[in-house]
Amino acid sequence: MKTNIVDALERNGRAGEKWIEPKSPLTALLLICVSLTVGGCAESLEPNNPVRPVGDQPYYAGGPGFAASLSGRWYHDGKPTSINVEADGRNLMIIDELGRRNSGVANSPRELEIPSLRIKGDVSHGGRRISWTNGTEWTRELHEHGSDFGQSVGQGLSGRWFHDGKATNISVSSDGRNVTITNEQGQSSSGYMAGNELVISSGIRGHVSHGGRRISWTNGTEWRR
Repeated sequence: MKTNIVDALERNGRAGEKWIEPKSPLTALLLICVSLTVGGCAESLEPNNPVRPVGDQPYYAGGPGFAASLSGRWYHDGKPTSINVEADGRNLMIIDELGRRNSGVANSPRELEIPSLRIKGDVSHGGRRISWTNGTEWTRELHEHGSDFGQSVGQGLSGRWFHDGKATNISVSSDGRNVTITNEQGQSSSGYMAGNELVISSGIRGHVSHGGRRISWTNGTEWRR
């Protein structure tokens, strides 16, 4: 059929005549099928055609790893607690002041949940306070209003940090003085806290600011939460 149509076009072209579409029912049917197929492809490539999520997994503006900044030391009524965030940035291990461990999950950047205890936690104050539905409250600082920030700022620095979008880490001793930092290349260095500064054995110092969510290092780099 394709050969016949091409031959007809060539003959009509040589004769200087306008080619008239063959009226064969089979030819017409083939042309309709081709038209529908091309139309379907054009519709699927339409720029305004929305991209739908795969499955029923929700999308969060914070993206993957949005709970990473919650990792580290917390306090409940002056007693240390802890949140350990897994590599996916959503699954958590929550340890209370009695050392009891419970698995949790970050449903969104503002909501944590401990399914086994049927309680949820609302994250507020720039990620430095968690109000649980059982009536308790966790804060990053030893005292609710952060009065210990100057003398023991290291207590709230444990956990994951980021340098140019790459994960780093700070581990702080129980007394909030000695620290171990790990850069984005996996290299670790030890140091200590001096007021609001981290002093590393290599001689580099880091100034902690913005409520303990930014560290400006003397080598020109910056870590953020």
